[in-house]
Amino acid sequence: MDFTFMRLTAIRLLAISGVGLSTAYGAVIVTPLSNTSPASAAALVNSLLSSTPNLSIVAGSALYSGQATASGTFANGGTGPTGVGLDSGVLLTTGDARFLSSSALFAGDDPNKDGGFTAGVGNSLTPNNAPGNARFNSLTPESTFNASILTFSFVPQGSTLTLQLVFASEDYNDLVNSGFPTDVFGVFLNGVNYAWVPGTLTPISASSINCGGPTNLPAPNVGGQNCGLYRDNAPFSGSISSEIDGFTVPISLSIPVNFGVPNTITIGIADTFDSAGDSALLLAGGSLSVRESAAVPEPSTVALMLVGILGMAHFTRRRGKGASRSNMRLPPASVSAT
Repeated sequence: MDFTFMRLTAIRLLAISGVGLSTAYGAVIVTPLSNTSPASAAALVNSLLSSTPNLSIVAGSALYSGQATASGTFANGGTGPTGVGLDSGVLLTTGDARFLSSSALFAGDDPNKDGGFTAGVGNSLTPNNAPGNARFNSLTPESTFNASILTFSFVPQGSTLTLQLVFASEDYNDLVNSGFPTDVFGVFLNGVNYAWVPGTLTPISASSINCGGPTNLPAPNVGGQNCGLYRDNAPFSGSISSEIDGFTVPISLSIPVNFGVPNTITIGIADTFDSAGDSALLLAGGSLSVRESAAVPEPSTVALMLVGILGMAHFTRRRGKGASRSNMRLPPASVSAT
């Protein structure tokens, strides 16, 4: 083990407290995938679609790559102060999906009652041995691994795809501003990532949305990045009903798509640098849809419209001048009849 990894491990394991553990498990209900078949991937996609998605999924295009237990669906997440931000949807993680709710090493670790990285190395959940992904390597200076990726193609009847998500990670707060890279995720539409911090072109991660660090205590609210988009769940704080140390607020993406032809979307998350602290991507169920685009007339139609508008303006101007001259020549209320 090299010095860098030893230093990282030391940072993560500082000040583990002896706070008593509850026997009650968290409110979030997580159902991991039973397999990585196309049918399982299609079920995840269907969970994302709104009731009127305004798009059609290309048959057989849904694929999931990664470890089955790393991903799945969640319910009863909660949108209140102690909830994870989304009620239900699809869950992609770099570890075992069940850590969104509670830790198998510390039964009932919900809300977060342990100072270690129980979501990652050292817990008794299923180890994640999935490889990384070359596309997600573009988001970090380090190689990726433990990637969980959902891909599918669709034909939109509109110009903009919308999707709501929450990012959560055990990289909070001890890797924030530490110089170590943090886990990455992306929402790639036709090869371009659109999972940006709102109003920027910066990919979302624990490094770009936080309220400061590094610390294994609550965020200091000093030296943070986009702090208003962050929800802290530091160990022993009991803020959010989850074992994970920090969450973004729900973020809505608006992604341009190519109208009426197949588009391909790749949604995924990956560990970078280490597998000690895992991360999760929560995708809101029923939030995936396409907004209708306004009809765009053909160029020839536009030209005819402009000619008509100009002609009408010229006719109106001449008619107005003629009326003024007539009014000067004729007495008021003078009418001629045939």
